[in-house]
Amino acid sequence: MYFIGRFLGNFTFSEPLYLWALLLIAPIFFLWLLIVVLGLFSRPEQTYGSKYPIIGKIKLWGVFALASTILMVIALARPAVSGSEIKPTNGDVQVIVLFDNSFSMKADDIKPSRLEIARREILSIDSFMREGDRVGLFIFGKESHIKLNLTSDFGTFFDQVSRAGLSGSLSDETIFDTDFATAFEHIYQSLDRQDAFLEGKEYNQRYNPKKRTNRIVLVFSDGEDQFFNSKPKNEAEAKLRADYVKKYDKVMAEYKKRGLKIYPVGIGTRTGVSWLFLLKGYKKGTYPPELDKEWIGQVTRLDRDRLSSLAKTTGADLLGYDWTVENSQGNARQYLGHVLDSNRRPLFEFVAGDNDRQFWQYCLLAAIGFLALGIVTYPFQGYLRNE
Repeated sequence: MYFIGRFLGNFTFSEPLYLWALLLIAPIFFLWLLIVVLGLFSRPEQTYGSKYPIIGKIKLWGVFALASTILMVIALARPAVSGSEIKPTNGDVQVIVLFDNSFSMKADDIKPSRLEIARREILSIDSFMREGDRVGLFIFGKESHIKLNLTSDFGTFFDQVSRAGLSGSLSDETIFDTDFATAFEHIYQSLDRQDAFLEGKEYNQRYNPKKRTNRIVLVFSDGEDQFFNSKPKNEAEAKLRADYVKKYDKVMAEYKKRGLKIYPVGIGTRTGVSWLFLLKGYKKGTYPPELDKEWIGQVTRLDRDRLSSLAKTTGADLLGYDWTVENSQGNARQYLGHVLDSNRRPLFEFVAGDNDRQFWQYCLLAAIGFLALGIVTYPFQGYLRNE
């Protein structure tokens, strides 16, 4: 309705006096309609095996002739759209930001740390957000936590990002592991609950999620997934890993079902740093004691393969853009701008133009088209009839 209102509001006529002729056409139309109705009631009764013709005495060509006349009158009035052009434009986008705050993000192989670089990159999307966009924030380590549901309040979102940091104490094992399957599962389930609520569904009502083209997930992470990278030492661990892979595949299938594409922003270096180096500055007893042995020779590094797999599985295209930040001078802003704009919902709007756009030619062409339809639909025997 808004689009139609804008269109009609910019509509002008160079010769508006011709429009008075439409007042003469109105009584002709009603007279024609009366004749058609009377003709229907005066038809002879149907006999066995007979049927009324589709057209017969009801000359459908009259409708086309009337429409043609109206369009010709409008063409004479020379209509135009003043000062505007109808052009395609990009609409809104819904962005879910997934901020990795697991322990590996403390690594300073990229100064000052992976966590701070990730925060900087998230804050940079402020310049790409537009009115009507919505953004949400999830923080994750082994599990994900909602910090902010989808909202148009950009100020609150960026404030939450600025405050986010490593959560939990070192005795909390969830900060040492990254579980992508559980984190991404939590995200789509949370979005489903929010969508269901906005559509007026009760909490216990079944909800069928819709496939969307303008909702994406941005992941700011080093890609470390200990469950994928683990090497099982026994049958029980092998089963746990197999179950994890099965869960991961199921979650990715749910993302494809909803049209949710995952776009990663990789933070870190490919050489990485020792896991034990991250424990420097912490007293023994403040973290699980087994880590001193488990992390010997272990390195945390940027896992491009894991992150690109997330994109490929959900249909996100990473070609042609640098989507990793591997030094403090680098950034992913060009990539982020492309991702947001390419996933906006397409719309049409009026854009200011220098000249009036004439429409009378289109009205004349439409009038000729209706006239041709009237000739084609007129009963053929009518042309051969001798009055």
